[in-house]
Amino acid sequence: MKSFTAIIASLLIASVSAAPAPVEVEARQVQTTTVSLSNDQTGANAGVAIPVDGTFSNIFSLYGGTAVGASGQVIVSNAQLTNNFQGVTCLIFNNGNLIGTLNDRQTAADLDGNPNGVSPFDLSGGFIACF
Repeated sequence: MKSFTAIIASLLIASVSAAPAPVEVEARQVQTTTVSLSNDQTGANAGVAIPVDGTFSNIFSLYGGTAVGASGQVIVSNAQLTNNFQGVTCLIFNNGNLIGTLNDRQTAADLDGNPNGVSPFDLSGGFIACF
């Protein structure tokens, strides 16, 4: 019985000492890209860093306090990728509909749907996701 206890104790001590030491995990930095929304009627525009992690971000929370955000609205007509966009795709949604796609081959999007003119609209309830 003493030998059995000695063997079990030896195995437990060996397994604990062989366990890997805890490793500090570095905080992973999320890559960002810059998306500029603009109102071509007024000339207002604002570039904001958007995380490239696939999360959907509310347009108003990102742009509400910028030059395109005024009196509770974000009035825009187009969007453009302006920084750090190699290999990135951004999707812009309004009322559940995809209204713009930006990537390293197509860096600008006409969001107002009027290719022959400028028709700024409120995108406050929209969302953007980049991945």
